[in-house]
This record gives sequence, structure tokens and C-alpha cells, in this order.
Amino acid sequence: MATTLTKTNAVAMTAGTDGRVPINQTLYIQNLNEKLQKHDLRRALYMLFSTYGPVLDVVAMRGSKMRGQAHVLFRDTTTATQAMRACQDMDFFGRPLVS
Repeated sequence: MATTLTKTNAVAMTAGTDGRVPINQTLYIQNLNEKLQKHDLRRALYMLFSTYGPVLDVVAMRGSKMRGQAHVLFRDTTTATQAMRACQDMDFFGRPLVS
């Protein structure tokens, strides 16, 4: 008897037995103000998140698929987790951050 994996089954298998996403040192940030220039947005995100620990890189693109989103790469998972918890729903240029 063959078993087929659906998308939800595959995600649950890779995320662990409890279905949560594994800990990662990269934060995915959404709901960013789209009117900011890319350079200004990267600088502001770097300044905000570097207060929680060393930030290795901030990736923010202005393409149609990535508009209003960014990735912040930390050195370790502890720092990324602390920053994620502290900045959830924080007001950032007039919009609440979603991580």
C-alpha cells in the first residue's frame, strides 16, 4: 500500500512531531512600510534588531513578491528568538511588525 504525502504532512514531518517550525537564526518580518527606500529600511531594521545581539545581514527587496517583507539573519538562535518575542506587534514606521 503506497502512501502519498500531502503538503501539510510534509510540513509536519519537517517541522517536528508537534508541528511547530524548528528554531532558526533568521527572522522573517512582514507588514513593513512599503514607502520606505530599501537602503533606509535595511538600516532601520539593522538598528532595531542589533540591540538584541549581533545581526549578520538584513535582506529587504522591493520586488512585487517581496514588498513589505524582510529577512534578518542573527548569529545564533537564542538572539533571534529573543528579538522575535520582543518585537512582535511593535510599531515600526506606523505599522505593527509581524514575525
